[in-house]
Amino acid sequence: MAHMVPNLDDIALLHIKSAAERAIYKIIRDNVDDKIVVVHSLELILQKEGFPPNDAEADFVIFDPSRGFLAIEVKGGGITYDGVKRQWWSVDRLGVRHEIGDPFRQAKNAKHEILRNLKASKMWGPSGMPRTLIGHAVLFPDLQDVKLLAGPERPAALIGSRISIQNFSSWLNVLYEYWGQNTSFHPLGTKGMTVVESVFCQKIVVNMPLALTIEREYQRQIELTERQGRILRSLRHRSRAAIAGGAGTGKTLIALQHAKSLASQGLKTLLVCYNRALADFLKRQVEDTQMLHAMSFHQLCAWRIKSVNASSGIDLIREAQNAYPGRSLFDVHMPYALARSTDLDDFRYEAIVVDEAQDFGDEYWMSVEMLLADEKNSPLFIFFDPNQSVYRVASTFPLHESPFYLTENCRNTHHIHAIAYKYYSGEEVDPPDLEGAPPQHIEAISLDQQAKKIRALVSGLISKEKIALEDITVLVFSDQKEAHYKALQNTGNPVGACWSFETLWIHSTVLVDTARRFKGLEAGIVVLWGLELVNCDRDRELLYVSLSRARSRLFIVSSLEVFETITMERMS
Repeated sequence: MAHMVPNLDDIALLHIKSAAERAIYKIIRDNVDDKIVVVHSLELILQKEGFPPNDAEADFVIFDPSRGFLAIEVKGGGITYDGVKRQWWSVDRLGVRHEIGDPFRQAKNAKHEILRNLKASKMWGPSGMPRTLIGHAVLFPDLQDVKLLAGPERPAALIGSRISIQNFSSWLNVLYEYWGQNTSFHPLGTKGMTVVESVFCQKIVVNMPLALTIEREYQRQIELTERQGRILRSLRHRSRAAIAGGAGTGKTLIALQHAKSLASQGLKTLLVCYNRALADFLKRQVEDTQMLHAMSFHQLCAWRIKSVNASSGIDLIREAQNAYPGRSLFDVHMPYALARSTDLDDFRYEAIVVDEAQDFGDEYWMSVEMLLADEKNSPLFIFFDPNQSVYRVASTFPLHESPFYLTENCRNTHHIHAIAYKYYSGEEVDPPDLEGAPPQHIEAISLDQQAKKIRALVSGLISKEKIALEDITVLVFSDQKEAHYKALQNTGNPVGACWSFETLWIHSTVLVDTARRFKGLEAGIVVLWGLELVNCDRDRELLYVSLSRARSRLFIVSSLEVFETITMERMS
């Protein structure tokens, strides 16, 4: 691994503004020889005779003791160049152009300024060190083909692309060979590297602004884990607590980590939620954790009912139906059977963690408490959403202490938070400090047209943007899911993948599911569909839930009228 200055771990890297520079930092760190010193974000003052000093920066400077140094400028995204005006622009993922300086001139100026600073050092020697090898280059890590960028002042050998970073060390060799041709030079050696470290290693500045790219959003979970550690520490000395937080505040991950912590203490622990898809996710996360069971409430009921029937032959559902004829199987009979199972089976949990507690009916809680080894003292932790349109059953919670409130959304971007929280009413939740991109509208009227545009969108995300399949989810808002599923099937699979309907974690597929089933889960990119009959007041809860599932980008497929209705300003 290269000797990086500054030496940043993956969490500290999140504070680097440029996603391209973050990626290149990792590539250099992990693939370049440890004898090489690499300085990132080297701040310089350009001093030319007859001109006032100007600020400058070298993205990466490679100091090789066996050769010399290279100043490398990194430009992410697309690039536009006007040869007549000699003007450069970067093009972001939304197609917006941003005027930038000439990256080749920037790299060249940085190269000469670095050499000037080295020569100015007393350690360099009164007569100067022997001639050392210096060079510059520009790297475009998001571009596959950079041939068109070559020109008289921009030799092709000095232009790096996405292909170059696949074998970064080889590209460095090409650069050194180019600058070293037809000339003699002396390597920096130990003396030169000593000068480099004394001159530059105390002047490094790492910019701290938060990033604005999807890659930053995909790393959000790391930062979230840091914050959640503080919450977990505050729960360590409590045996019972309620934790409240709106969408994106990390309730599920905290619940998961706390359940694992309880199990690691040797306690038989249950992690239970309402939604089946979320339960499947949690079960996948804890499959290697001893002493911990994860399941939905109704999976828990079914397991206990089956266990009692196998050991005693008693049909608890039939008992429940006789006791409460005509009542709901899921809301009355199964909770009754779960509570009754505790009279017939001695198995108990020593700790229970409940996620999605706002969705638990009144009849659920008695049976949950009865599953505890000590109904009054065994650890019990309840996580719920305080949104007033969702949270309906606080009075039935078996805890009476004031809840802990999670007050920061650390999953979504600012734009996604803004639209989702139009449909939230409750304790204030601070928006995330990542700007992101506004929700994008995919306009089409008919179901078939919408399906075709979804297929085209997803195909582009996969083939052009190189988005991982598991980071894309299509959610159907409408209750008429079958018609939407059929429309997607008829239009064909996206390029490079197949559709997976309501089944998570199928290799080489993109998930298509309903907004209701996906509650509690998240995806990097969500395509929300089936909104033509939406009523923003009647459907406030489901809008809040479905819009907040997107971690980084949100696409809304609908007519323009529906899109404007959903995204318009609302009163809480």
